[in-house]
Amino acid sequence: MTDLSYNRAMLAWTLAMLFVMNMMNSMDRVLFSILQEMIKTDLRLNDFQLGLLGGPAFALLYTFAAFPIARLADRHNRVNIISIVFFAWSLMTIVCGLASSFLHMLLARAGVSVGEAGSTPSSHSLMSDIFPPAWRMTAISVFAAAASVGALLAATGGAAFAQYFGWRETFYFCGAIGIPLAILLRTTLREPQREKGMQDRERVGFIATIHATLSKKSFVMVAIAGALASFAVNAINQYFVSFLIRSHHMSLTNAGAIMGIAVGCIGIFSTLLVGPLVDRSRRRFPGMRTWLPAAGLIWCGTLYATAFMTEDTHIAITLLFLAACGQTFWVPAIYTVAQDVSPPAMRSTAAALMIAIVSIVGYGFGPPLVGLASDTLSHMAMQQSQLDPLFCEVSATEACAAAISNGLRLSLSVGAFAFILGGLVFLLSGRTIDRDTYREPQE
Repeated sequence: MTDLSYNRAMLAWTLAMLFVMNMMNSMDRVLFSILQEMIKTDLRLNDFQLGLLGGPAFALLYTFAAFPIARLADRHNRVNIISIVFFAWSLMTIVCGLASSFLHMLLARAGVSVGEAGSTPSSHSLMSDIFPPAWRMTAISVFAAAASVGALLAATGGAAFAQYFGWRETFYFCGAIGIPLAILLRTTLREPQREKGMQDRERVGFIATIHATLSKKSFVMVAIAGALASFAVNAINQYFVSFLIRSHHMSLTNAGAIMGIAVGCIGIFSTLLVGPLVDRSRRRFPGMRTWLPAAGLIWCGTLYATAFMTEDTHIAITLLFLAACGQTFWVPAIYTVAQDVSPPAMRSTAAALMIAIVSIVGYGFGPPLVGLASDTLSHMAMQQSQLDPLFCEVSATEACAAAISNGLRLSLSVGAFAFILGGLVFLLSGRTIDRDTYREPQE
């Protein structure tokens, strides 16, 4: 049941503010991967440490914060919760610029993760209360497209800003933008009326909610598929710019622009496309919610694996652009499934559970494992060329650079196969999606 007191103008403004919030969330997260070559040199880090900062550091606080915040969102004012976490992660983005060591950056990155922990489940629940089911995936697609816009701004604007002013100043600037926006969100949005049966919401326990959600086979299968896709997405996004700099000798600005087009511009289009397409076809083809993401993941996994091993720069960039066309189809799909299979009293917690599974596997294992593989394969390449890895750490010779580049190429190519596995699991989830969908009572 949706809140009918929301007119079209209020619906549009609410979605616009949530879009801006999610855009800043993505920008503050992606910014680290854009600046990591500068950070690596300044703080003297290796690829495995970069992977830890890009992945587990982000997943660390999220694991502890997601469910308590989601439970609060199922019972209390979601607008307040969203604005508070927005303010908090913006402040922690500024703290990232103050980091002087690996440990300092680890703690600051963990602080930024409170944004994903608090904002996304609360936003999904809020949108599910004000948008009818027929518009739900379209609204969530618009919300999800903000992540691509944020990635675009981080990759292009962030890279250019850092090129002239430095990586620390870039963190300061981006964090400072978010603070007044959090205040604007709090003062202009209002909490919708809860559905009838709010008292039942209070009686739904946490364990009961988790058990009920995990009893839906389609939820479990989609969560596994999303986790595999997230593994590949976060690993590739973490080292995208580094790959272009190391393997194709691009400047930070040019590499950021390429990533901005691939992850940002193409991601915006493909994410916005999937929502209306599924909403218009779901009555005749309920499985479209899983078939389309499956096709996109298999497509992008195959092309990414090929692109990373291609020597020719122009062909590699073309393949990266083509691969990005299917990379984001799965994002609105997994969150819509989490909302579709859950009663209103469980939606924030269901969203938090989905994000927890996807984030822990994606952020927690994707970047560090690919980073570790890159370091290991680079050292193997050095030994085959009779180079001392310790020598290569302090000497930027052409042979050392080639070995480091080849290690990253191969690790990213292997990591891209997680997309294909995720696509196959998405196909399997389509068998139960219609049966598991929650039917809202008719009045």
